[in-house]
Amino acid sequence: MKGLVQAACILTAILAVALLLSTPNAGAQQARKKKQVFYLNSYHDGYAWSDRLLEGIRDVLDQSGYAIEFQMEYMDLKKYPYDSMAPKLYELYKHKYANDHFDIVIISDNNALNFILEYGDKLFPGVPTVFCGINDYDFPRLRSLGITGVVESINAQETFELALKLHPFVKEVLVIGDTSATGNAIRAQIERAVPHFEGRLKFEFVTDFDLLQILNRGPNLSKETLVYFIPLFQDINGIYYTAEELLEIIHRSTSVPFYSNWAYLLGHGTVGGNLISGFDHGQAVARMALRILNGEDPEDIPIDDTIREEYIFDYQVFQELKLDMGLIPKNSRFINAPKPFYQLQKQVVWTIVVFLVALMGILAMLIRNIIRRKMVERKIKHQLTFLETLLDAIPMFISWKDAKLRYNGLNRSFMDFFGIRSHLEVLMHTDAEMGMDPEYTRQTIQLEREVMQSNAAVLRHKITVIQESGEQIWLQMNIAPLRDEKGEVVGTLSTAENISREISLERQLLQSQKMEAIGTLAGGLAHDFNNILTSIINSAELVLMDMDEDSPAYRDLERVLRAADRGSGVVRQILTFSRPSTEGFVVTRIAETVVEAVNLVERSLPRNIVIKRYIETEDTLVYADPSQIHQVVMNLCTNSYQALRSSGGEISVNLHEHEITPDLASLLELTPGPYLLLSISDNGPGIPAEIQDKVFDPFFSTKEKGEGTGLGLAVVHGIIRSHKGAVLLQSIPWSDTRMNIYLPIRPGIFACVGDHVGSVSAGKGRLLFVEDDEDQLETTPRVLESLGYIVRSCRAPEEAIRLLGDKDEAFDCIITDYDMPGTNGLELTKKAAELRPDLPVIVVSGRKSVLEPAADMSNISSVLLKPYNKSKISEAIRNALY
Repeated sequence: MKGLVQAACILTAILAVALLLSTPNAGAQQARKKKQVFYLNSYHDGYAWSDRLLEGIRDVLDQSGYAIEFQMEYMDLKKYPYDSMAPKLYELYKHKYANDHFDIVIISDNNALNFILEYGDKLFPGVPTVFCGINDYDFPRLRSLGITGVVESINAQETFELALKLHPFVKEVLVIGDTSATGNAIRAQIERAVPHFEGRLKFEFVTDFDLLQILNRGPNLSKETLVYFIPLFQDINGIYYTAEELLEIIHRSTSVPFYSNWAYLLGHGTVGGNLISGFDHGQAVARMALRILNGEDPEDIPIDDTIREEYIFDYQVFQELKLDMGLIPKNSRFINAPKPFYQLQKQVVWTIVVFLVALMGILAMLIRNIIRRKMVERKIKHQLTFLETLLDAIPMFISWKDAKLRYNGLNRSFMDFFGIRSHLEVLMHTDAEMGMDPEYTRQTIQLEREVMQSNAAVLRHKITVIQESGEQIWLQMNIAPLRDEKGEVVGTLSTAENISREISLERQLLQSQKMEAIGTLAGGLAHDFNNILTSIINSAELVLMDMDEDSPAYRDLERVLRAADRGSGVVRQILTFSRPSTEGFVVTRIAETVVEAVNLVERSLPRNIVIKRYIETEDTLVYADPSQIHQVVMNLCTNSYQALRSSGGEISVNLHEHEITPDLASLLELTPGPYLLLSISDNGPGIPAEIQDKVFDPFFSTKEKGEGTGLGLAVVHGIIRSHKGAVLLQSIPWSDTRMNIYLPIRPGIFACVGDHVGSVSAGKGRLLFVEDDEDQLETTPRVLESLGYIVRSCRAPEEAIRLLGDKDEAFDCIITDYDMPGTNGLELTKKAAELRPDLPVIVVSGRKSVLEPAADMSNISSVLLKPYNKSKISEAIRNALY
């Protein structure tokens, strides 16, 4: 029959819907005014009293004519203590509803009322409050605060009077409850009824609830005892039991009658009586809330303390206890009573049969639709699971937000990158609330607002994030608008990719190309500058020969020579950067050179700077110039000292073997394999990211005027490049600024030719001087003639070849410039060897790179590097002739 009743209800609902749809203008209802209602429940979902209250509230509000947005919170205070949970719930609601406004607050039971009295003005200032389910409270105080509602009043006295009628032998009442706020309030109501039964009933209150003790006591309860049960909720060994479950457990342990005043406990062992219904109380408080929503002042609505009771009894319990039904009120009703049988007319029977057949057909269609819906739901769940798995498998950082820029979801890569342990940490929170990098938060919010306003996506936008370690990470973001079915923007979808490595590779490539271009330019400038310095030196030396040593002009010219010598030093540094020499390369234990340089630096450091060394390899040999490596260590340690001298700190020098992978080798333009890694680092202020690609530029410096030439790191770069190695800069401010130097452990073979400088030596012989520079062609022959030589000069290599081929011209030595138009000095040397195999050749150049190819030509006596003076060229000629 129960199934038939349900089917009838379904059919009735269908007919009602059809009737509504057939009514003219049924679908043209005017938009209802929207109201926001906040419902705060003291307890939890599944607690029968609270559930019935909620049903009654919804029943009235759903028919109110308003579009109700119903927001509900369960405080769960049957399970957890109020004092510890209330502050935490306040913090949660404060953040959760910071931007929401409610038209009314409905609360149920005492704990929620206490919470609203304590925090309501902070959470919902000015919002009217109505209550239900409140027992034994200071109601005049509530009226003074403008709070109204429905009191949960029970008629305990009438219940005990009825129990004495049904059980005249009863002399003792065992009241079972707890010490919760509600439990204490109900007990107070019962205690007010106790004086009415003085001499007739003895009351015992059990509030320190121990289920085992109650169960042990149950079989021993006297026949003259009845149990009055106050709703409670109990945690036993980590398992929570509802009031209904506890009532059934205790009832099974004894045969005495059970009474209560709550309708939802009926059917679980109680006899019944004048019971109150949560559904009725919920309807009453909802009607009161509607009066306020309609504009009525809460202070004009009195608190309703009417006892809403109904006499209901359990038929099965009545039969078990053999109670007299004639003793109960006339309007009482029973549950679990057998259904009466009625003799129906034939026409009625056939009507019912037809009706049932129709219902069965409708039921079959409903079952079919339900099955199809379940299949669709399972399919959707599978798809959602697959999409979630797919999102978590994507390495990009994916997140989506609502219109208020609060997170609605994110994938595993996003959580791992930002150190988020659970989705719950970020859901319905903004970036600012999550405490993310402020600059990242600012840029992200700006882009998302731009996307929402323009309704257009932002693609491939680069943004930076500073991690907790201080490392700067580059992200490439794509942000697209999320639209609803109407096409309106309701949020944003963001994807981000870590492109720090690509940015680094791009910078390294640009740096490498720039350094190559600067090196080529520096080499050309140095060559021309050497020619100028050579002419200045030779001219000054020629003039000095004809002047009195005591004259002011003589001293002025000496200053010219000293200035030219200093200029030659600058040129040598430029050449070291552009085309470093391999002169002085030997098989070297780099560890010894590094330790020697560090010891030298350490002696000059102040006490607030400590230098630490970690030399993990001492016997590894490389082919290198120890003096140049010494210069590299000194330059880098000096830079670290200058960065730390104001704040103090630590300089670390590390040396160990390192295997360069193909990826790193590609970045550094090296060959993969074993290398020595020399790292010099400090924990100073570091190098700003915006100038890191400029630090190796010649003459670039951040130091004060007079503290440096700006060539230190440029020279380091040139030296390491000449050793077939590489330099890599890494900088984290106030943590680790590091120069990593990679030197190959198995280098190639480098030629080595040195220049020799001696004193001025006069001589005899015929010299062929080949030079395309006008100044040197004018001055150098005069210098050579002053040394006693006969000089034949020519500007072009072709003219020199012609003179060498002339048998009437005899020469003892050729002095030729390397850089000349049309050909170079080495090509001229090869042709000279064909014509005069025994004729020595001196090659003059401003580039040390000439040394290596010149070493392979037997007729080249030496390479004379520009700028040179009289003593250097005289020494070179003497070595060639003698």
